[in-house]
Amino acid sequence: MKKYTLAALALLLSASTLRAQIDVEQALSIGRNAIYFNDYIVSMGYFNQIIGLRPWMAEPYFYRAVAKINLDDYAGAEADASLALERNPIFPRAYLLRGIARFSQKEYTPAVEDFRRGLELSPRDVGLQYNLSIALLQDKRYAAADSAAQRLLEIDPKNKDAYRILAQSALERKDTVSATRQVDYLLAKDSTYLPAHLLRAQIAAERKDYKTSIRALDRVLAQDAGDANLYINRAIMRYHLNDLRGAMSDYSEGLRLEPNDRAALNNRALLRTQVGEYSLAIQDWDKLLQLEPDHYIARYNRALLHLRLGNLRSSLEDLNIVLKRYPIFAEGFMARAEVRRKMGDVKGATRDELHLFDLQNSKSYRNRAASASRPTKDGKETRSREDEAIEKYNMLVETAPEPVKDKPKYTSQIRGRIQDQEIQMTPRRDLTLSYFTEIDKDGNQGQVYFAPLLDRLNTQRLHQDKRALRLVLREQGSSLSMGEVEEVQKHLSQLNTQTEKTAQLSFLKGIDHLLLQDLGAAISALTEAIERDPSFTLAYFARSIASLRRSEAERGRPVEQSTPSTPQVRAAAMGGKATTPAELPLTAPTPTRVIEYSPLTDLNQVITQAPTFAFAYYNRANLYAKTGDVERAKQDYTKAIELNPLFAESYFNRGLLYYSEGKVKEGTRDLSRAGELGLYKAYSLIKRMNK
Repeated sequence: MKKYTLAALALLLSASTLRAQIDVEQALSIGRNAIYFNDYIVSMGYFNQIIGLRPWMAEPYFYRAVAKINLDDYAGAEADASLALERNPIFPRAYLLRGIARFSQKEYTPAVEDFRRGLELSPRDVGLQYNLSIALLQDKRYAAADSAAQRLLEIDPKNKDAYRILAQSALERKDTVSATRQVDYLLAKDSTYLPAHLLRAQIAAERKDYKTSIRALDRVLAQDAGDANLYINRAIMRYHLNDLRGAMSDYSEGLRLEPNDRAALNNRALLRTQVGEYSLAIQDWDKLLQLEPDHYIARYNRALLHLRLGNLRSSLEDLNIVLKRYPIFAEGFMARAEVRRKMGDVKGATRDELHLFDLQNSKSYRNRAASASRPTKDGKETRSREDEAIEKYNMLVETAPEPVKDKPKYTSQIRGRIQDQEIQMTPRRDLTLSYFTEIDKDGNQGQVYFAPLLDRLNTQRLHQDKRALRLVLREQGSSLSMGEVEEVQKHLSQLNTQTEKTAQLSFLKGIDHLLLQDLGAAISALTEAIERDPSFTLAYFARSIASLRRSEAERGRPVEQSTPSTPQVRAAAMGGKATTPAELPLTAPTPTRVIEYSPLTDLNQVITQAPTFAFAYYNRANLYAKTGDVERAKQDYTKAIELNPLFAESYFNRGLLYYSEGKVKEGTRDLSRAGELGLYKAYSLIKRMNK
């Protein structure tokens, strides 16, 4: 009897162990999916669970470091990468991550050591070699950086970053001949490579060849019109060529993109003064002083304009502040004397004039004034950003084109970060269901789309529960915040306590799992909703989203090579304690058997049940476009536009398809309409395609 009891206990323990193994593997898979979709906070919740269950594993620490790198938590990423390496010292990508974290904290020497240790284990790793090159360049070890870049070319002969690093290294050594040679070679290989055009602009600006610098910046702006610095740098070039209106136009565009740029505000105000736009110039000085109350040059210039416009009291207030800070500034006393005389304060004006006489008869003052206001060699008077000499109040701030700032990259061989890819004409993304709208950096709410089908569901749910979370239809975009993750988790927990099993309950569970990137559980829950109610159109729509995202993540998520930890390493790691930025109350994922459902089949079913639901046609068009079926994609975009004439995303994506076929006229027409409807990125693409 005892023998059978022991056998049963062993069987139970083995089953329990197997269940835990399945849970860990699924949690790791979901966490990697979340990283793929840039949902880093959600991903860390899953990795935290695995670390709590199996603290000897290197992988969850590694992937949590990946998430922290992308959240700019470099100290936390360094700590996690170190914990991963304690558990598995022969993990090349962990050295890459720790090197990136150290580089980002300006610890260049330790970063170089990490990249080199990673390359000892994986000598042909492009990411490690690239990051070693830029770390050496940043550490001003130019000969070593050149050698590392040459090695990068041996590994990857077509790597344009390597040539760019060689050019930048030469430029920083003031070897403009070598830098120019590298840039020319780069542009001969790829005339659309923007970093090379930026380097050419920088080299030309240093030589005061402003026309060449402007031409190079024009090429960059034709493909990337969203960088304020490009306009600000081109503006100063135009100023040097006496194109004042062109310079003002560039400063205005730069300030539209970056409203708080001090140099642009200063320079536009001075140019507006030169062309007689005094009120507009005062507005710029006002904004600059709001940002920087101790900007005495701005205050003095504003005082002069108030004097010119007859605002004597405002002028006097500004002059008093400036002259308290600069008691030997002769021009300032001359201006205040004029203000006081016009206000009838003869005694005050006389005191200022006497003080001015004493200053002008001081040899030491004259020497300081002459030194401070010495013009530049080319005769065009500008000052550097750091030069705050009040005597240079009427000089523009000199800015110059800068090369692409080298930043460490973490990429896999399968999928890199979108911002590191050279694809400029990126289509708008699929629409998805969520409880949350996207908020941009200025606090503006992102676009949501009205659909009667969704509105009816929300109305029904609000009748059942006044506190029900309202579903919105929006473009797939930013990941959830920590507060939103906690809200979804709370909502899912509440749903799990409900005893009555309905199609709507399963649907809402599916949406929650979808938002938490547990795509397998989402598909299972949505399938359950469809089985309970085959007419539940939005369940098919949501399942198509989950299935497509799961398929994409499985194909494209990073796969990291590592060697399993040895028992000795595992035992030594048991006492390790991880540092985490957030402990999320994510429930452990339950193993589910996920049957694959075709997103196309589900979208077809949505259209069959709701033929006026424009957004299903749009998502199906995106799916066709991804698979190369351009004609069907265009037909569906057209149908979506017929059903919703204000659907900017459909115009945008259809326009890109026309461009891909060489139909510039049709593509421009669609992108123009998308721009009218609010997708302003369309205009830079129109400019690029019609050059």
